[in-house]
Amino acid sequence: MENYYELNEIKVSYKPTFNLTERPLVNSSAKIAKLLRDIWDDDTIQLFETFKVIFLNAQIKILGVMDIGLGGTDSTPVDVRRIFSTALLCNSVNIILSHNHPSGNLQPSNADRLITSRIIEAGELLNIKVLDHIIITDNGYLSFTDEGFM
Repeated sequence: MENYYELNEIKVSYKPTFNLTERPLVNSSAKIAKLLRDIWDDDTIQLFETFKVIFLNAQIKILGVMDIGLGGTDSTPVDVRRIFSTALLCNSVNIILSHNHPSGNLQPSNADRLITSRIIEAGELLNIKVLDHIIITDNGYLSFTDEGFM
Protein backbone atom coordinates (compact mmCIF):
# COMPACT_ATOMS: atom_id res chain seq x y z
CA MET A 1 0.00 0.00 0.00
CA GLU A 2 1.34 3.40 -0.95
CA ASN A 3 1.71 6.17 1.58
CA TYR A 4 0.18 9.46 0.66
CA TYR A 5 1.08 12.62 2.46
CA GLU A 6 -1.02 15.68 2.69
CA LEU A 7 0.91 18.50 1.09
CA ASN A 8 0.59 22.13 1.98
CA GLU A 9 0.18 24.54 -0.89
CA ILE A 10 2.80 27.26 -1.04
CA LYS A 11 1.65 30.48 -2.61
CA VAL A 12 3.78 33.57 -3.14
CA SER A 13 2.21 36.93 -3.84
CA TYR A 14 3.47 40.49 -3.98
CA LYS A 15 0.99 43.32 -3.52
CA PRO A 16 2.77 46.61 -2.88
CA THR A 17 0.64 49.35 -1.41
CA PHE A 18 2.57 52.10 -3.15
CA ASN A 19 3.21 53.39 -6.64
CA LEU A 20 6.82 52.65 -7.68
CA THR A 21 7.11 56.00 -9.45
CA GLU A 22 6.68 57.71 -6.07
CA ARG A 23 9.40 55.72 -4.27
CA PRO A 24 12.62 57.52 -3.31
CA LEU A 25 15.64 57.14 -5.58
CA VAL A 26 18.91 56.46 -3.75
CA ASN A 27 21.80 57.50 -5.93
CA SER A 28 24.45 58.54 -3.37
CA SER A 29 25.85 57.25 -0.11
CA ALA A 30 25.02 60.58 1.57
CA LYS A 31 21.37 60.18 0.61
CA ILE A 32 21.34 56.58 1.88
CA ALA A 33 23.01 57.61 5.15
CA LYS A 34 20.45 60.37 5.68
CA LEU A 35 17.59 57.95 5.05
CA LEU A 36 19.12 55.46 7.50
CA ARG A 37 19.61 58.09 10.20
CA ASP A 38 15.99 59.19 9.73
CA ILE A 39 14.69 55.65 10.35
CA TRP A 40 17.25 54.52 12.95
CA ASP A 41 16.09 54.49 16.55
CA ASP A 42 18.04 57.30 18.27
CA ASP A 43 17.55 55.55 21.62
CA THR A 44 19.46 52.44 20.52
CA ILE A 45 22.07 53.59 17.99
CA GLN A 46 24.70 53.84 20.75
CA LEU A 47 23.35 50.87 22.70
CA PHE A 48 23.44 47.80 20.42
CA GLU A 49 24.11 46.83 16.81
CA THR A 50 21.30 46.41 14.33
CA PHE A 51 21.76 45.11 10.78
CA LYS A 52 19.31 46.53 8.22
CA VAL A 53 18.93 45.90 4.50
CA ILE A 54 17.44 48.32 2.00
CA PHE A 55 15.72 46.53 -0.87
CA LEU A 56 15.73 48.30 -4.25
CA ASN A 57 14.31 47.70 -7.69
CA ALA A 58 16.27 47.91 -10.97
CA GLN A 59 15.85 51.71 -11.07
CA ILE A 60 17.44 51.95 -7.59
CA LYS A 61 14.15 53.00 -5.99
CA ILE A 62 13.43 51.81 -2.48
CA LEU A 63 11.02 48.91 -2.10
CA GLY A 64 11.50 48.65 1.65
CA VAL A 65 13.87 48.35 4.61
CA MET A 66 14.09 45.38 6.95
CA ASP A 67 15.87 44.70 10.24
CA ILE A 68 17.83 41.50 9.70
CA GLY A 69 19.79 41.20 12.94
CA LEU A 70 19.73 42.62 16.44
CA GLY A 71 22.86 42.11 18.48
CA GLY A 72 25.00 43.30 21.32
CA THR A 73 27.39 46.19 21.74
CA ASP A 74 29.94 44.97 19.20
CA SER A 75 28.30 42.43 16.90
CA THR A 76 25.01 41.28 15.43
CA PRO A 77 23.97 38.03 13.75
CA VAL A 78 23.27 38.22 10.03
CA ASP A 79 21.14 35.54 8.37
CA VAL A 80 22.11 35.64 4.69
CA ARG A 81 19.19 33.37 3.76
CA ARG A 82 16.74 35.84 5.29
CA ILE A 83 18.24 38.70 3.27
CA PHE A 84 17.85 36.90 -0.04
CA SER A 85 14.50 35.26 0.66
CA THR A 86 13.15 38.74 1.39
CA ALA A 87 14.84 40.17 -1.72
CA LEU A 88 13.26 37.49 -3.89
CA LEU A 89 9.82 37.93 -2.33
CA CYS A 90 9.76 41.69 -2.94
CA ASN A 91 11.31 41.48 -6.44
CA SER A 92 14.44 43.32 -5.38
CA VAL A 93 17.40 43.20 -7.76
CA ASN A 94 19.66 45.53 -5.75
CA ILE A 95 20.30 45.75 -2.02
CA ILE A 96 22.19 48.02 0.34
CA LEU A 97 23.52 46.61 3.60
CA SER A 98 23.80 48.71 6.73
CA HIS A 99 24.56 48.42 10.40
CA ASN A 100 25.49 50.70 13.23
CA HIS A 101 28.57 50.83 15.45
CA PRO A 102 27.52 51.82 18.98
CA SER A 103 31.17 52.60 19.78
CA GLY A 104 31.14 55.47 17.27
CA ASN A 105 34.08 53.93 15.38
CA LEU A 106 33.37 54.09 11.65
CA GLN A 107 36.07 51.64 10.58
CA PRO A 108 34.77 48.25 9.41
CA SER A 109 35.90 45.23 11.41
CA ASN A 110 37.21 42.04 9.82
CA ALA A 111 33.79 40.51 10.58
CA ASP A 112 32.10 43.40 8.74
CA ARG A 113 34.27 42.81 5.68
CA LEU A 114 33.75 39.04 5.80
CA ILE A 115 29.95 39.17 6.00
CA THR A 116 29.87 41.77 3.21
CA SER A 117 31.93 39.45 0.98
CA ARG A 118 29.69 36.48 1.80
CA ILE A 119 26.54 38.46 0.98
CA ILE A 120 28.03 39.77 -2.28
CA GLU A 121 28.96 36.21 -3.29
CA ALA A 122 25.49 34.88 -2.47
CA GLY A 123 23.90 37.76 -4.39
CA GLU A 124 25.94 36.97 -7.49
CA LEU A 125 24.38 33.48 -7.60
CA LEU A 126 20.91 35.00 -7.52
CA ASN A 127 21.69 37.99 -9.76
CA ILE A 128 20.99 40.39 -6.88
CA LYS A 129 23.59 43.13 -6.63
CA VAL A 130 24.93 44.51 -3.35
CA LEU A 131 25.42 48.20 -4.11
CA ASP A 132 26.93 49.30 -0.79
CA HIS A 133 27.38 48.58 2.89
CA ILE A 134 26.90 51.63 5.09
CA ILE A 135 28.14 51.80 8.68
CA ILE A 136 26.19 54.35 10.71
CA THR A 137 27.18 55.99 13.97
CA ASP A 138 25.61 58.76 15.99
CA ASN A 139 27.97 61.24 14.30
CA GLY A 140 28.57 59.99 10.79
CA TYR A 141 28.73 57.16 8.29
CA LEU A 142 31.14 55.15 6.18
CA SER A 143 30.33 53.76 2.74
CA PHE A 144 32.17 50.60 1.67
CA THR A 145 31.70 51.67 -1.97
CA ASP A 146 33.02 55.20 -1.47
CA GLU A 147 36.04 53.89 0.46
CA GLY A 148 36.84 51.28 -2.22
CA PHE A 149 36.17 48.27 0.06
CA MET A 150 33.88 46.67 -2.51
